[in-house]
Amino acid sequence: MPSEDDARASQLARRALELVNSGQLEDGTRTLREAASISPENADVKASILRIQQDENVPTLLKLCRKLVLKHDENAGIEAQRLLERSDVQISDSTGTECADLLFDYCQSLMAGLCGKIVGRLLRESPGARKCAAARLSDKTAEFFEIVWNLGDDAIQGLIVVLLEASAWMSETTRQNCEERVFELLLTRLAQETEADKTVSIKAISRLMVADSAELHTIFRESSFFAILSLLDIRKPDETRSQATLAASKYLEASQETGQKALFEFTSSKISKGADGDLIAAFSAASALFPILPSVASAMFLTEGFVESLVPLLETNAKNVEIQRAALEMLSAACIDPGCREAIGKACSGWLGDVIELSRDQNAGLAAVVLAKVRGGGEPKKQAKGQKVKEETRGVEELAGVFKGMMIGGDDAAVQRSIEGLAYTSLQPKVKEELANDRPFLKKLFDILSKSSGKSTLTFGGLTILANLTGYLPNLTDEQKRLGQLKAYANTKKATTEPDPLDREDCVTARCKLVLDAGIIPILVGSSKKVSPTSLGLILSILLSLSKHPKNRGQIAQQGGVKLLLQALASVASTNATDTRASTSAAHALARILISTNPTHVFSSSLPISLATRPLLSLLDDEGTEQRDLLPVFESLLALTNLASTDNDTRDLIIRVGWPRIEELLLANNSLIRRAAVELVCNLVASPTGVAKFADGTKQAGNRLHILLALADVEDYETRRAAGGALAMLLEWDAAVRALLERDRGVTILLELCREEKDELRHRGVVCVRNVVCAPGAVGKAGVQKVKSEGGVEVLKGMLRETRNPDVLQIGVEALKSLLQEER
Repeated sequence: MPSEDDARASQLARRALELVNSGQLEDGTRTLREAASISPENADVKASILRIQQDENVPTLLKLCRKLVLKHDENAGIEAQRLLERSDVQISDSTGTECADLLFDYCQSLMAGLCGKIVGRLLRESPGARKCAAARLSDKTAEFFEIVWNLGDDAIQGLIVVLLEASAWMSETTRQNCEERVFELLLTRLAQETEADKTVSIKAISRLMVADSAELHTIFRESSFFAILSLLDIRKPDETRSQATLAASKYLEASQETGQKALFEFTSSKISKGADGDLIAAFSAASALFPILPSVASAMFLTEGFVESLVPLLETNAKNVEIQRAALEMLSAACIDPGCREAIGKACSGWLGDVIELSRDQNAGLAAVVLAKVRGGGEPKKQAKGQKVKEETRGVEELAGVFKGMMIGGDDAAVQRSIEGLAYTSLQPKVKEELANDRPFLKKLFDILSKSSGKSTLTFGGLTILANLTGYLPNLTDEQKRLGQLKAYANTKKATTEPDPLDREDCVTARCKLVLDAGIIPILVGSSKKVSPTSLGLILSILLSLSKHPKNRGQIAQQGGVKLLLQALASVASTNATDTRASTSAAHALARILISTNPTHVFSSSLPISLATRPLLSLLDDEGTEQRDLLPVFESLLALTNLASTDNDTRDLIIRVGWPRIEELLLANNSLIRRAAVELVCNLVASPTGVAKFADGTKQAGNRLHILLALADVEDYETRRAAGGALAMLLEWDAAVRALLERDRGVTILLELCREEKDELRHRGVVCVRNVVCAPGAVGKAGVQKVKSEGGVEVLKGMLRETRNPDVLQIGVEALKSLLQEER
C-alpha cells in the first residue's frame, strides 16, 4: 500500500499534466516540482516529468490550436488569442503554417467569432500562415474566400494582408489574379441585406483601393459604385461612412471622367426620383465627397439649376428632418469652394434663416454654421433679384450668440456644430471682443478642449477660435503697405486700407491678456500631447500671439510654455515636414519668452538650455526674400543675448553653431538688427572662444576687430555702447591689445568714447584705455606710447574733470597714472 506521501505526489503529478494539457504550462511545471519534492522516485512523478519534457518541444501556440480544434476547448482558443496579441510574440514559419492549416480545416466546426479573431491575428503576425492562406486562395479562390468570410471581420482583414503581401505568393501574376477575384466577391457582398456584412465588405474594399486603385478601379461596375455611394448615407454608422468615403474617393481619383459621370448620374437620378431615402442618399454622397475631392463635387454642385432647385425641394420636404439635415450637411461641406459658397449665399440664405428660427433640433445649429460660412465673418451679401427678402440683418454677432447658446446648453452634436460655427464667426472683430470678454464662455471652451482628446475636429475647431481671438494682423513692410493701398484704390474709389479698430494692436493685446488670465496655457499644454500637425500649428500660433507682449511672457514660462514649445519643436523635427511655418512660429515664440525671462528660472538639468539654442539660431538664417519679416531675427538675437549671459558652455555652443550668421548680421542694413547682433557679441566675448574670434592673430580676426571698432564709432547710441562693452572685455587679453594697436584708428576710437557726454560710454572707453596702457610687457609699453601720441593724457584729464561717476573716476585715475608713470 503506497504511503501518504506517494499518494499525494501521484495526485499532484496527475494535476500537473491536466494543467499542462490546458495550456497552463507554468502552473503545471510548478505543481510537478512540488510533487517531485515530496516523492522524487514516484512512478507517476517520473512519467509526468517525461511527458512534460516531450510536450515542451511543441510550441505553445500550436498546442493551444490543437486543443481548440481537437477538443473544442474554448479556453485554449482564448489563450491562443491572447498569445497572438502580445507585442513580443514570435512564430516560426512552420508553426504558423501548421496552425493555419488546422484552423482552416476545422473552422466550420468551431465558434466563428473566436476562430475568426485567431485567424485574423495569425495572418497578421505569421509569414508562414500568410503563405498557407495564399496557397489555398490560389487553389480554390471562391471556396476559400467563403470559408474566411464566415469567420467574420477580423479574418477578412487578415486576408487583405495576405493579398497585399507579395512575398506570400508564388508569383505576382497569381497574387494579382486572386486580388481581383476577391475584390469582385467583396463587391457582390455590398448587396447583402445586413449592415454588418456591408461594413465588413467596405472596410476590405477601401483597404484594397488605397493600395491598388489603379488596377482595381476597372473592375467596378456602375451598380457597384452606386452601392458604395449609398453607404455614404448620413443614417449609416460612422465607420461604414468613413470607409465608403475612402473607397469612393479612390475610385473617383483613378477613374477620372468615368467616375465623375457616374457620380452625376447617381445624384441626379436620386433627386429626380424624389423619395425620402433617395434625396438623403444624394445629399449625403455630395457632403461626404466635398472635403476629399472638392473640384469633382463642386462641378456637380454648380451644374446649372442644381442649387436653384434646392430651396423649393427642401421647402416641399420641410417636415422631414433627415432630408433637411442631409441637405444642410451638403451645403456646409460645399462652402469649402468659393463658387459654391457664393451660390449658396444667393439661393439659400433666406431658407437658412427660416431653419434657424423655426427648427428646434440640431438642424438649426447646422443652418447657422452654413450661414456663418457663407457670410465669412463679414457682412451678408445682397439677395438676388426676386428672392424672398428675409431679415438679412441677422448679423454674424447674432449667429455667434446662437452658437454660444448651443455650446453651453446642447448635446455633443450641438457642441460640435457650435464650435464649427464659432470658428467662422470669430473672424469678425466684434465677435472676437465679445468672446474674449466672456469668462464663462472661455472656461467652457477650455473644458471642451481638455476633454476632446482624440476628437480631432473638436480640438481643431476650439483652437481655431482661440487663434482668431488672439491673432494680430500681419506685419507689413512699407512696400507691402503701398501695394495694398494701390490695390484698394483700384478696386473702389472709396476704399480704405485702415483695419477695423478692434483689430488694432492694443485691442488684440487686451484680448490676449484676457485669454491668458482665463487659464489657456495649461489647456494648450494638455492639448498638445495628442494632436494633428495642423492643430499643433494652431497651438504654436496662439503662443506666438500671447508672447508678443512682454508682460505676458513670465506667466507663460511659469505655466509650462517653454517646455511645450521645445517639445513641439522636437515633434515637428521628427516629422521631416517641408513646411517650416510651425517650427518658425515655435522658435519665434520661444525667443519672445526668453527675452524677458531669467534663463536660470526656466532651464534645469532635465530641460537643458542647449535645447533652446539651435531653434533660436535657426531664426537668423537668411531666407533670401526681399520682403522678409525681420522681427523674428531681432527677437532671436535678444533672446540669444540673454542666454549668452549664463555660462561659457552656452556661449561656446552659440558661437560653434551660429557664428557665421551672427558675423554677417554685424553689418546688417537694419540698424536694430545690427545693434542686437553687437549686443550678442558683447556677451559672447566673455568666453575665451569668443575672444579668439577677434584676437587669434589671423587676418580674419583682425578684420572682425576692425568692424567692432567701426561699430563703436556709429551714430546709434546703443550700438556704440554694446561695441564699447565688447571691446572692454576683449582688451583684457594681450593678443587683443596687440591687434588693436595694429589698427590705424583703434586708439582714436577708444578716446572718442572717453569724450562722450554719457557716463555709460565714458566707462566703457576708459576701461578700454586702461586695459591698453596696463597690458604687461612690450604690448603695454606700445599701448602707452600710442595713447600718448593720440593725446590720451589730455582726454583723460578732461574726462575726470567732467564726470562724477565713481567707477569712471577710479578707472580713469588708474589709466592716467600708468601714462604719467611712463613719463617719469
